[in-house]
Formats: sequence, structure tokens, C-alpha cells
Amino acid sequence: MKRMVGFFLSTTVLLAAFNTNAADAVKVGAVYALTGPGAVGGGDGMRGTELAIEEANASGGLKNHGGAQIELVKGDSQSKPVNAVGETERLINQDKVVLIMGAATSNETVPLSQVAEKYGIPHINTIPQQESMTNGSLKWTWSTTLIDSDYVAGIFHALDMIHKLDPKKTKIAVLCPDNEYGIEMGKQLKAQLADRKDLKVVSFIDYGAAAQDLLQPALKVKASQPDIVIQVGYFRAGVLASKAYEQLDFHPIVIGTGGMSGDPKLRKEIGKLVAWQFAVTPFSADLPAAQKTGAAFEKKFQQPLTLNSALGYFGTKVAIRALDSAKSFKPADIADALRKVKFRKDEMITSSDYIEFDQNGRNKGRDTTITQFQGDKLVTVWPPEKATAKPVLKNFNTP
Repeated sequence: MKRMVGFFLSTTVLLAAFNTNAADAVKVGAVYALTGPGAVGGGDGMRGTELAIEEANASGGLKNHGGAQIELVKGDSQSKPVNAVGETERLINQDKVVLIMGAATSNETVPLSQVAEKYGIPHINTIPQQESMTNGSLKWTWSTTLIDSDYVAGIFHALDMIHKLDPKKTKIAVLCPDNEYGIEMGKQLKAQLADRKDLKVVSFIDYGAAAQDLLQPALKVKASQPDIVIQVGYFRAGVLASKAYEQLDFHPIVIGTGGMSGDPKLRKEIGKLVAWQFAVTPFSADLPAAQKTGAAFEKKFQQPLTLNSALGYFGTKVAIRALDSAKSFKPADIADALRKVKFRKDEMITSSDYIEFDQNGRNKGRDTTITQFQGDKLVTVWPPEKATAKPVLKNFNTP
């Protein structure tokens, strides 16, 4: 009987110890456009987040917090800034998330970051490059991606690359959306193009960010007879612009931003219409470091790893590392961990050389690559040390 009592007492003590050490799940929020016109990019960002959290939980959770699992609470902005605000408020006040990630566009992410600021909740900006979010005005936002000026610098690298291949290609047209993203990019492009005496800007055309057809803006661009079109925008705009060019029998050299000209889904959506377009992007799927994640992503979702899914994934990896190293899940402790978080070059799946934040929450290791659709493949063509193929200028007088 004494042995039996001892057994029960020992079991009770062990169970009590287990229950004391067992960590509750920690809730993190992600707000992306899962419906509406921005659902392609927003859905990709959310899928990247899902994969990163699934991998972390499968490998033992947050090891410094008793193996705590991470619970993802989703918010759908429906591609509307006001809904991004409402969903962020809900996740913070009702679901009690300790950290917010998202969204996929500047128009949604800027107001989202202001809600995080209001409540003092850490926010990781995973995708948009709006510089105002990391200029020192916000204390609770950390950005794991590029800023507008990085894209502009990348566009000029692409222009120089093309100039080496054909010095006669000097006439430039620019196509920009009429939203915050396009306005800021347009301002920077105008300023820097004005300093380039070797280039001639023949047109600078705005288009409606919510437009369902880009035929009229494309017609204005064609009328200016450019050699090269710089196009700024997201995936849907890339589809519409390419269709408009085809309809107008207009085949310029195209340098686009990543979502507009460098998303592998473009090939499936519009086929040969995206052929030979260049894109300035913070992610290249053919880089060796991205291949393992790409394979895991494709296995889970039956679609390729894209720019937005890669940025959503990697931003979430940064969040997970900060949560694991934080003293507690209090906002101040998570913020302190984010200030100290580091990723080495060999841990990167994006084009950034490393991750480390400056005092304003801006990634100091930012970098870009240039990709091109060549045949059925989207390949990296710049910088030379990362390139998997050489840039090609086809006869752009034929489709």
C-alpha cells in the first residue's frame, strides 16, 4: 500500500510539473487581402506566413518558451485600407495577438502600422516598401523588405545593364499607379531620370490603381515611341499592361517592379505576353537558398513560391526568431528582441544579404536582384555573382 501511495504521489508531482512547464500557444496576427483585387499578392503573403508557422511548430515550437506553439490568427483586409484598420483592431483587442504582420500593399500597411503604434504592439512589415514606415516616425514597426529607393536603384541597374547590351536604347517611358506606392516611386524616378543626360524621358503616364483595363495608358505610352518602358505596380496591373501591349502590337523592352513583371504566376496567367520582361525584385526563386523553401511551398499549396509568398514567409521567420528570444511575450520584450534579431547571409531566402535592423526598424542588409522571363523560366540575370542566366534583348519589334 505504501508503494502504491508513493506511486500516485510521484505521478501527481510529475503531472503537476508537466502542467506548470507546458506553455500555452502564443497568438500572432497577420492581415492581408484575401479577397478583392489585391487577393493574389495578399493570399501569397498569407500562405508564406502559414508555411513558416507550420514549420516552426513541427520543429518543436518556441524552444525558449517551453515549446509553445504559435497560433496564427488571420485578418482579411478585402483590399481596403479601412478594413486593414478594422481587422488589426480586432486581432489586437479581441484575439489578443502579441504581434502583427502584413499587409501586401502600402495603402493597407501604412494605416495598419498606425494602429499597431496606437496600441504599442510590434508590427512586422513583410512586403510593402513605403519609406515612411521606417523613417523614424514609427516606434513599433520593423520592415524586413526593401524601401522605394532600393527599387529605384535596381531599375537604374537594369537600365545600365540594357545600355551595355544596346547603347541605342535611350528613350524611356514610365507607367505608374495613382496610389501612394506609385506616387512615391514616380517622384523618385522623375528626380533621378532628370540627372541622366544619356537617357531621354518621352512620357510619364499615371494609371488608375483600381483600373480594370490599361489600354488607354498603354496607348499614350506607345504614342511616345519609347525603347524601354518602366512599369510600376502589382500582379494584376502586370497582366493588364501586357494584354494592352499585345492588343496595340507594342513590344518595348519592359523593366517592371517584382509583382508586376517578376511573378512566376504571370507565365501561367498570360503565357508568352510576359516573355523577356525584366523585373527588379527582392526575391529570385532560382537562387539556391530559396529552393528548399520553394519545394516545401509547392508541396503544401500546389503553386510556386512567389515574391509575396517568399516575403511573407521570411518576415514570419523573423517574427518567430524574435518571439523565441524574447524574455516574455509582453510587447516591450518582443520589441527588444526585434531590435537585436539577426539573420546571416546563409540563412536568407530573399535577395537581402542579411537581416539586422537599424534604430528605425529598417533592414540594413537590403538588396535587389533583376530577373527576366526567358522561355518558360524566370531567371536571375543580375547581379553577376547571383545570376543564373545572361540578360537577353530579343527583337522587340515582334511579340
